[in-house]
Amino acid sequence: MSETAAAPIIRFGRGREERAQQAWRTYFETSQRLRQVLDDRLKEQAGLSVSDYNALLLLWEAPERTLTMGALAKRLVFSPSRLNYRIKVLEDAGLVEKLACAEDRRSHNIRLTEAGGRRFLDAARLHSRAIAEVFLSHVDDAELEVIETVFSRIAKDLP
Repeated sequence: MSETAAAPIIRFGRGREERAQQAWRTYFETSQRLRQVLDDRLKEQAGLSVSDYNALLLLWEAPERTLTMGALAKRLVFSPSRLNYRIKVLEDAGLVEKLACAEDRRSHNIRLTEAGGRRFLDAARLHSRAIAEVFLSHVDDAELEVIETVFSRIAKDLP
């Protein structure tokens, strides 16, 4: 095969199976690219990764702007070691503080600082504009409802 010839597309099945494969590949590849574009923009405009932004968002929404490390790891779908690293980065930037947990000495609470709250709000404005541009501008209200319905159904069955 010459270097310029395209590799054949691998297809499994026909009919629904072929549509399912194409839908999955389109979803998977597009969601990865979408995440990368949003991550790049957020880093460039606000100095935060999407993962860091999501951590700040969860803390912003939490009672007293505080969550345990365990709750934060579960909601972010992070391993404990990955979360420890990210929290250290956010802590060094003055955006969160790590505190002893009074209820469980083995655990720590993570609290959003005042500076972290301001940084989150600034980033949220930028991030929502980027989401509107690269995602929402391509879907109508009926499609948004379908997306919400489908992914809520899938989310219920995931660990």
